[in-house]
Amino acid sequence: MITETENKLLADLTAVIADLHAGGTEDGEAMFMLGAGADRLCSSRDTQSWAGYKSALSPADIVAQLRQIEIEGQAAVSAEQGTRAYALQALAFSLAATTARQDITQAGAALLDSVIESALKNYRIHAKPALG
Repeated sequence: MITETENKLLADLTAVIADLHAGGTEDGEAMFMLGAGADRLCSSRDTQSWAGYKSALSPADIVAQLRQIEIEGQAAVSAEQGTRAYALQALAFSLAATTARQDITQAGAALLDSVIESALKNYRIHAKPALG
């Protein structure tokens, strides 16, 4: 049986993917924030990819990371940093979907993960070296 929680996750995940498809991936600041956030998380586990980061997490680690992202996201909203909050939300949905059981939720998460991997790669190639 699929839970109400997973159905809510699917709806939220679908909304983020639709937004990315409608032009979010063309938003340089959003992709920078997404890549920077993914890089920070990957570096915390000494992993080279988003998939590697996610696979290095236990269920308890995922819950703890989601709590941390929620705190950071609320701070970003309070500071009127909408783009940062958006990027954090995308990372959170990807992490939350790690235990999804519905094929459609897993497919949506895979699409989101491919955007995150691309943002991470572009951040590491173009932005991170420029930042020092």
